[in-house]
Amino acid sequence: MADTKPAVPQYKETVDAGYRASNRVWIRVWIYIVSGHGFVGFLFLLFYVGRHGR
Repeated sequence: MADTKPAVPQYKETVDAGYRASNRVWIRVWIYIVSGHGFVGFLFLLFYVGRHGR
């Protein structure tokens, strides 16, 4: 009796894998960090003005 295992498809390596893809991830991470800090700084400014305003 023959061993009938399903064939596992072999895919070519993606062209975008490697340095360029990880570079884009780091760019996105820095954008999120900078925009997050800007948003939190804006909230702190609002609380500061709200506390010291008359």
